Amino acid sequence: MSETRATFIGIGAQKCASTWLYDILRQCPGVTVSDEKEVDFFSYYFDRGYEWYGRRFAGPARPHRGEISPSYLIHPDAPARAAAYNPALRIFVTLRDPVDRAFSNHLHEVRKGHVSGRNLVFETALANNPLYLDQGRYATHLQRWLARFPRDRVHVLFQEEIGRDRIGTARLVTDALDLAPLETLLDRRSNESVRYRNRQLGEWLWRAGHAARGKGLGGVVERVKAVPGIRQLHALNREPMKAVVAPMTPATEARLTEHFAPEVAALESLLGRPVPWPRYRSSPGNPAETARGEAKAPHAPAH
Repeated sequence: MSETRATFIGIGAQKCASTWLYDILRQCPGVTVSDEKEVDFFSYYFDRGYEWYGRRFAGPARPHRGEISPSYLIHPDAPARAAAYNPALRIFVTLRDPVDRAFSNHLHEVRKGHVSGRNLVFETALANNPLYLDQGRYATHLQRWLARFPRDRVHVLFQEEIGRDRIGTARLVTDALDLAPLETLLDRRSNESVRYRNRQLGEWLWRAGHAARGKGLGGVVERVKAVPGIRQLHALNREPMKAVVAPMTPATEARLTEHFAPEVAALESLLGRPVPWPRYRSSPGNPAETARGEAKAPHAPAH
């Protein structure tokens, strides 16, 4: 196999700790990741060819190469393209509670300046951006990948479990690639729900930090950020998105919980394990529990 051919990819979903996964892989001595996290080759840039893609992983020869592009999970052609490219790829999938993910998706779009006016309200924005809901159809999208790759090569990580045990989840990643565990783990919050009051300053600081981390200076970056004057400047330039966007209403939360329940039940069936999302835990009247029961109900024999 070519030394520049990817051995793994991360496929999303969006706003589900994919940046955390990218940061962990960048810290692994046996891994080369693309300088830019989201290459989007198998979704948007497939016409550029394998040579172009391989150049994303140029550098010292290492056991593993790859990138993380959340667009891959939902793109209908990405699984077949990835399988044709390298059927031995390891696939990492990061997921989170689909209701929380939809709202986080909205905060992201507001932060990027993609929505304004009445669409700042989440309930209105749901009609403006259909992908808020479509990206939460995890089982539907994941089935396409499982049709192309063996189940033991598809590794599903939950953001909620990452939050509870970051070291343990990082170990799952290195184990999947047959690598030694990270001796030290630089863990930082990524893609927080904030926007910059001074966008130019914020983006310059982000680029400087990103470049330094790419050279193995992540620890230095974190120490510099902790210096009192810089820490205060960093904090003053950040505006929490929750101060800009009102939370979803209880009625919307209940509606979305019910909307995603069949997908959650189907996902649990695909994975053979329960999801770590409290709103979908087994309880009388729980939408997902009802969906599970319907899925398991025996069909009448054909006559």
